[in-house]
This record gives sequence, structure tokens and C-alpha cells, in this order.
Amino acid sequence: MASPIQPQTTAEVDATREAESRTTSALRQALLQSPAALTRPEHVTQLAGLLQATSADAALEAWLGDYYLSQRTARKNDAVFKEELVRRLNRDVALIDELLNRQLNEVLHHPDFQRLEASWRGLAYLTELAEEGSSKVRVLNASWRDLDRDFSRALEFDQSEVFRKVYEEEFGTAGGEPYGMLIADFEVQPTPSETHPHNDLDVVRGLAQVAAAAFCPVILNADPAMFGMDHFGQLEHRVDHSRNFSLQKFVSWRSFRESEHARFVGLTLPRVLMRTPYADDGTRVDDFCFVEDVSGPDSSKYLWGGAAFAFGEVVLRSYNQSGWLADIRGFKRDQARGGVVEGLPIHHFGTDAWGNTRKCSTDVIITEELEQQLAELGFIPLCDCKDTDHAVFYSNQSVQKPKVYDREAATVNARLSSMLQYMLCVSRFAHYIKVIGREKTGSFSEAEEFERYLHDWVLDYVTADRDANDSVKAAHPLRGAQVQVFPVPGKPGAYNCTMHLSPHYELDELHAAIRLQAELTKKS
Repeated sequence: MASPIQPQTTAEVDATREAESRTTSALRQALLQSPAALTRPEHVTQLAGLLQATSADAALEAWLGDYYLSQRTARKNDAVFKEELVRRLNRDVALIDELLNRQLNEVLHHPDFQRLEASWRGLAYLTELAEEGSSKVRVLNASWRDLDRDFSRALEFDQSEVFRKVYEEEFGTAGGEPYGMLIADFEVQPTPSETHPHNDLDVVRGLAQVAAAAFCPVILNADPAMFGMDHFGQLEHRVDHSRNFSLQKFVSWRSFRESEHARFVGLTLPRVLMRTPYADDGTRVDDFCFVEDVSGPDSSKYLWGGAAFAFGEVVLRSYNQSGWLADIRGFKRDQARGGVVEGLPIHHFGTDAWGNTRKCSTDVIITEELEQQLAELGFIPLCDCKDTDHAVFYSNQSVQKPKVYDREAATVNARLSSMLQYMLCVSRFAHYIKVIGREKTGSFSEAEEFERYLHDWVLDYVTADRDANDSVKAAHPLRGAQVQVFPVPGKPGAYNCTMHLSPHYELDELHAAIRLQAELTKKS
């Protein structure tokens, strides 16, 4: 009977490792001690030999070098030798796993890679939602630099490539499919810097003009720099953020907020979790022994992305459920509707009772007071919903600062016109009116005839019943509508159409209408 293998003492282990370092192959030393050296031609050849080895003996020789060559003949049937081989190989595998873990963590947590992964995951997130209904998602691969160059080279916004893509090829073309909303996965900063040499306001202004022309609101992300911060976690400090926007550097921003085009722009915040950290817990389909290390003084190693994708979720869900875009804010418990965001990953604390305590899916918790303050400043905050796996958009204020008039009704109209839920709805009517204008202009000899036709058409979408259920309101999304059509001076056959549309408001005491203007011309 063979004698049992005795465990090595610490001194024996150290002696073994020292001997290994003297007798191991150059390939093994390079891989475990200096991986960058593997690019040398001699190591490339050695690595190819290891990977192409046709037998275990050849592979062991390529990996262990002189140690294996000197021992294999004399100790071929030695149980202790076999145990040493297994121990050495297991240790090497563990070292390689550790090395790969460190390298992969470096790649995953590089800011450029994080931005790329977050964008792709956000796009996948939206396309999966679009497949559930009749929505379509189209992708334009363009960097912020591309957009900046496009608008800066165009004398007017309607000479830009973005205008051609969004307006001319779809909304302005017979048979085209107008876009309902644009999501631009970029973070808007207040001023240029060394790392960001772009005047973001110029790009946003150009996008706003295109969005207004095509009746297609555009949603972007706010950068923490808009608040003079390095990260959104600093929003937890109780400060009056309106003072920040009263600074001299925001003069142009304040002017833009007062423009008509600004009501077609939304800026979301904060950042949202796009993926939970990789864990070696059996939930992954691969066999790679990898654990993502997200430890550190802050949460920067987590994969954060723009909240614009989360806003896209609520808009797509509303459209898929009802064919309408008004139900995109607020929260009703146990109902997947309104501003509830369900698709964000949930990461739990490592407690004994797994799943009882979850981490926030946004990179800062926005309180009710802060949410109201940010909305007043023209932002769309996403709030974590306590004790649930959801986040919620309680408001959807556009960038536009609503005007205040002497008449209360005019002030209410201005505020409603600055809310994206109503602009999204009104824009859908604008798309249909454009099509009707192309098809019907020339069929009527007088503006009054055209006006009656449009009036009868829009009445099909009106119900004055305030107690109507959701399905009725989805089929008849307007509480009231008025239409006026006038001939365009100097342009025979062309008409200007003004519509006052009153959607079903969340508060019944509201009596206001949103004004929509469009020029109706026959198709060319």
C-alpha cells in the first residue's frame, strides 16, 4: 500500500515556489509576472505552441518548462509528483483568473467603455420595449462632435443634415413616417472645457429648432456640471439651485429657456443603473470565473447611463397601451402606468436575507422638495420609489420657462404648453394635419370648406365626458378643439391652420387649450 501524501510545511512551500521560479518556462513567467511581455515574438510563438499542443505531456512541457522536463521521467509514476503538478496547475489557474479579473475590471470601468456599454444597453432596453407594440426605433450613429460640426457649418438649422434626416426625409415627404420623439444619449454641459470643447447650447438650440419644425420633442441628459458639480451625488446637499442658474455663465441658457423652441426639449437626470455588477453566483451563462469589483469611495465603478432611456420607457409603454402619449408621469401603486419606470436593474445589498434590501437604481435619491425645484428649473428628475423596485417621473417639464401673463388663462396655457406630455400629444395631431394638408389641399375652393373638413375630422377625437374611462379617453383624447383656416397671402392653394386643442387634463378644473399652427400645402 502506498504511503499517504503528507502536507507540505510552510518552509517546504516557500522552497518549492523558489525552485519553480528558477525552473519554470519563460512563457509562464511572462504571463504571471509581466503580461505585457507576451507581445514579444518569442512569447507569441511559445503561447501558440501551448495552445496547439496535441497531448497533455506537450502542454505541460510548454507551460512548466525545465521543471517538468527534469522530473517527468524519474518521477513519472510518483504520486507525490502528480500531486505537485495538480497543486502547481491549480495555483497557476487561480493566478490567471486573478490576472484576468484585474484586467477585465480595468476595461469595464474605463469611462470611455462605460459610456459605450451604457449607450448600447440603453438602446437594447428601448428596442425590447418597442417589440411589445407597434412602435419603431431607428438609430442614428452620430457623436456630439458630429452634431456640433453639422449645426456650425449650416447657415440655418434647416440646412443641416439633422434637419434633412428628421424633417425632410420623413415629416416633410409624402409617405414618410414622422418621428414621435428623439432620444439623444448625450449629457449637456453649460460651458466648454478642456475635456469637452463644445458649446452645447448651440447644439441644443439647433436640435430644438429641428424638433419644433418636425413636431418631434427631443430628450437629452443633463450633466452634473449644469449644477456646478462633479457628480449627481452632490445634489443631496440642500442648496437653492436657482442661484446657480442666475450666474453670468447661464445668460444664454436663460435666454434659450424663454424661446418657443425650448418647449420641444427635455433634460433628464440623474443617471440610472444600466447593469448590475457581474457576480460569480451561477446566474451567468458563461463559465468564466469573474467577479466585478465595484468597491471604492463612490459609485463610479457601477455602470450608469442616461435617464433619457428611462423616459423613453414610459413614453413607449403609454403608446403601446393606448396609442396615446399623455399617461407618462405620476405613480399609482401596483400599476405599470404613468411615470413608473420598471425596467431598471436592481442591485441588492449583500445581506443574509438576500433581496430584502435594495440599492437605489439612480445615482442619487431625489426628494420631493428637490424634484419640484428641479422641475421649476426646466429639468425632468427621475425619483427612486421607496420600498419598491421602481423609479418614477413625477413631472415632465420641458426646458422652456413658461411665461406669466396678466390673464390667468393665458398663464395656464403657457404652463401646459411647456409640459412634454401635452407637447407629445399635440405633435401627433400636427403630424396628421400635415398629411391631410398634402392630400386635401387643392380639393377645396375656399378656406371655409377646408376649415369645416378639419373641424369634422378633429371632432372624432373629442369627448366632453369628464367621467369617461381610460379606454374612451384613449380613443377620444381631446376634451375640446377649435380650428381656423386662412389662405396664405401671395401663395395660391396654401393655407395657414390654427388649432386650439384641449386634452383631458389630470385636474378637471383646468380650462385651457394648446395652440397649434401649421402651414398646409399641396404635395409637390
